[in-house]
Amino acid sequence: MTSTYLILAMMLCVCFAGSSYAADVETVEVESEYQIGKQEIRVLLPDKYDPAKQYRVLYVLPAAHKIEGYGYGIGLLKELDAHNKYALILVSMSFHEEPWYGDHATDPHVQEASYLRKFVVPYIEKKYGTLGTPEGRLLIGFSKSGWGAFSLILHDPDFYGYAAAWDAPMMLQTFRYGLDKVFGTLDQMALYRPDLLAVKNKEFFQKKNRLVLTGETYWGKMFPAPGGASHTVAMHELLEKEKILHTYDDTIKVEHKWDKGWLEPTLKLLIDLTKQP
Repeated sequence: MTSTYLILAMMLCVCFAGSSYAADVETVEVESEYQIGKQEIRVLLPDKYDPAKQYRVLYVLPAAHKIEGYGYGIGLLKELDAHNKYALILVSMSFHEEPWYGDHATDPHVQEASYLRKFVVPYIEKKYGTLGTPEGRLLIGFSKSGWGAFSLILHDPDFYGYAAAWDAPMMLQTFRYGLDKVFGTLDQMALYRPDLLAVKNKEFFQKKNRLVLTGETYWGKMFPAPGGASHTVAMHELLEKEKILHTYDDTIKVEHKWDKGWLEPTLKLLIDLTKQP
């Protein structure tokens, strides 16, 4: 067993005072060469999970370096009974730096994209019954993690299957909000920018709809994209221009956090994509 798969604390019950979220959520602390220090991976299985079956996995991408930042995504999904309704394994993970879901230009221990692809996903697919293919790897997020959901799938379209983002800063082009700590240089950031990747890898998304783009609150008029439009509208227009198939709804406007008001409809749209022939 390599250091990549060193498990420091095996399955524990996640306990939050006064919360009913965590009764069935499993937590493991891990170390990997892609992150500094110990990080958490949390997993919620369907109530009738059968290890002999193959499940899709929804990676619930946090918008802060701790899983509970801006609310608790897995907790809300549990309240919505999403893991049972859609037969999903729900997974979330922490990071050392604020997550922008890319790899640093020079620091080998700030490799957030590699951490997911080379550590978290293999760990989940080795331990649980999953499809183990792009069809079974779903991404959902908002704000920074909405950027991340689109960045990850557009960067690695042969690895991830579907992605959904709500109220995300899709069109950022310069360092803000900790981007420099994750990427190191603007050239490195450019390798993970959703707007540039959409143009570069558009052929992977022109025959089958794999993207859900919703909402505009914080990254609407408060912090507009270059040109003055909301980031959601600007990304939609770019996807249309490049003939990239996607599901679009910019009417979902709730508080900028993990919120059932956007999470429930956005997840349904994402699941609908998996039902395509």
